[in-house]
Amino acid sequence: MGLFDYPQYIIDQKLLSIRQTLVIKEPSSGYELGKITKQLISIGAKFSFTDATGAEVGRIEGKVLAIRPTYNILDPTGNILATIKKKLFTFLGSEYWFENPQGQEIMRAKGNFLSYEYYIMDNAGNQLAQVSKAILSLTDSYLVNIINPSANRYLVLAAVTCIDACEHPNR
Repeated sequence: MGLFDYPQYIIDQKLLSIRQTLVIKEPSSGYELGKITKQLISIGAKFSFTDATGAEVGRIEGKVLAIRPTYNILDPTGNILATIKKKLFTFLGSEYWFENPQGQEIMRAKGNFLSYEYYIMDNAGNQLAQVSKAILSLTDSYLVNIINPSANRYLVLAAVTCIDACEHPNR
């Protein structure tokens, strides 16, 4: 099975790394499926997704001159698959939405991002994934449960990475 073929993932912050590294694991076995690594020096946050073999399977690039936190999610060839934006003004909690390259909304994330409890939904309001904090962990760890089998797992994992970068920037 490939990196994006699983129904559940654990995204675990790696301890003692020079640059922020998140390890993607299969929950039942703890098998490492891949990594998300933040570029050490860059203008705007940049992350690289690699599978267990070390092959790059995608990238995230934060926009520098944006009014709100904004990230582009790219495929391995550099094509933009989606842009994630944080809603600026909300009364209860935060909200993120995802647009395709044509500017149409394709997904939305709602919930309590600071306590790692939120849902990712499609534009019709159907739940695609649930994200929650892993209970027994020394570091920040997320359990990502894919609810809808048609969910684009790469976009879901990239969304978790972007939301983590926005909500917990001082790691």
